[in-house]
Parts: sequence; C-alpha cells; structure tokens
Amino acid sequence: MPDAELELHVKRPVFSKDGRLLGILEIKIWRVRRSECYPEGYKYSLVFAFYDEVTGKFDGDFLRYDNHRCEGHHKHVKGVRQAYKFSGVEKLLEDFRKDLEELLKEVEG
Repeated sequence: MPDAELELHVKRPVFSKDGRLLGILEIKIWRVRRSECYPEGYKYSLVFAFYDEVTGKFDGDFLRYDNHRCEGHHKHVKGVRQAYKFSGVEKLLEDFRKDLEELLKEVEG
C-alpha cells in the first residue's frame, strides 16, 4: 500500500434556494498506513467554506472536520475547535452532513 491513497474527493459549490453562492464544499478522505497519528488508517479533511458576499472571500473555519498532523480527530464550527469521536467513515460523513445542514439553515434563515 502507498503511504496515502485518496479514497474520496468531492469539491463543489453550494447554492442557496434562491441561487446565491453560499460556499464551497470539499471532502477528502485518504486511506493511510495505520500509525500513531492515524490509528484507524484514515486521514480526512471535510470542509464547507462559507462565502462572504461583502469581502468576496471564503471562510475555511465555518465548518471543518479533520485529523491532520497528528492532532487527533476534531472539528471546527464557526471558528471554534471541538473534539470529535471518530467511529468510521460513514458516521463521519453523516455527522458532517448534519452539522452542515444545521449551519445552512441558520444562514438561509
């Protein structure tokens, strides 16, 4: 097995119901060698970067789940870092989707 093998990569814009650009969604999941940093054999980055119409920039800390650089499983919600209990890729995707849906409801009002 190579050191890292990309298993899933999705990148797409997300639009509001009225067609406004809300942000960019990017999901990357790699199968990696099991190690102290990646005991489950996965490295991941799931990001929804909110688009700010005023500044024209994307906020990568709006919603992000990751386990990079041996920092363990965690998520960032509106810039606040929180621990995350990883229990498999399917659950990871489900939890990210739920958090994203909740945040988008807030944004769209």
